[in-house]
Amino acid sequence: MHIADSILWLDSHLNGELSFLSSAAALTRTHVPQVITTEETVKILEACRKKPSALICQYNRPFSIGRLKMELLPSGSILGGASLYVETEKGRVLYAPCLQPHPIATVRKMQVKRANALILGAFHPDPHQSMPNRRKEKEKIVQALKEQLALNKSPVILCDPISTAQELTKLLTEANLPVSVNPTIFRVNKVYESCGSSLGPYSLLKKKDTTPRVLILPKSRRGKNSQLIKDQEGPIFSVEDALPQFRRDTSEAFATKVVDTFYLSTHCDGPELKAIIQLVAPKELYFFGPYAKRYVEEMEGVCPKIKPLYVNDQPTMF
Repeated sequence: MHIADSILWLDSHLNGELSFLSSAAALTRTHVPQVITTEETVKILEACRKKPSALICQYNRPFSIGRLKMELLPSGSILGGASLYVETEKGRVLYAPCLQPHPIATVRKMQVKRANALILGAFHPDPHQSMPNRRKEKEKIVQALKEQLALNKSPVILCDPISTAQELTKLLTEANLPVSVNPTIFRVNKVYESCGSSLGPYSLLKKKDTTPRVLILPKSRRGKNSQLIKDQEGPIFSVEDALPQFRRDTSEAFATKVVDTFYLSTHCDGPELKAIIQLVAPKELYFFGPYAKRYVEEMEGVCPKIKPLYVNDQPTMF
């Protein structure tokens, strides 16, 4: 997406001279144009072996580029994650691709502002379905892992390596469970700690260590991580960011050795997005992401103008 008559793009990896980067998780390529982002996001990218040319900005510190007045607001979903509030000649725009209103101990609390136009990500398949209660899901995770450790097994958790992995590290160490993490998660954990988040005692995963412990690994079926997952003898659990669109085939679950799945989302679900739309009170509402069309259809009437945005059809805006 591009802001009209400016050099500013939004989470763009291939276009433009300058792009706002909403989080480290939003960067899918190694080489990108110059980005506007937070210091925490840059540190996480460096830990993941990525280093864009960055214009570093702080939360709640307004700044200007040309005719645009901008401010970064914490998204509440990931360390360094931000929404972009822009004041243009035509009005105020809030680009908020990933919001999480529930407090997460390792992340700064979400903020939004009233705007004429609001751009949201649609990442949960059903706009009417709420995600499972986070507190109860955490209790279930801890209980399931304690049961496996009591059997002298080393259970594996597969999750997103940024945000979810750190939240789980803190949760499990506070429950006095022994935790080991793979090198990528270990480096990101160190960034969280350097930014003030205490994650508790955990260790770097070593193949020769046979002591029963919880292993936290990134969700990936490629390369070394794929082989590492196959080599584990303990049961494998998955922590997902969104509910599945369809009921998962039991044969698929068996093939991947996943014995149970839990849900801790970094994104708002549909009902939470409706509450945020009321807070922002936009006159124009845009959805992008895998379920953009469905959200537009199901939320018709919540805003005078509502449209989906697609990867190959994103007009210059505002």
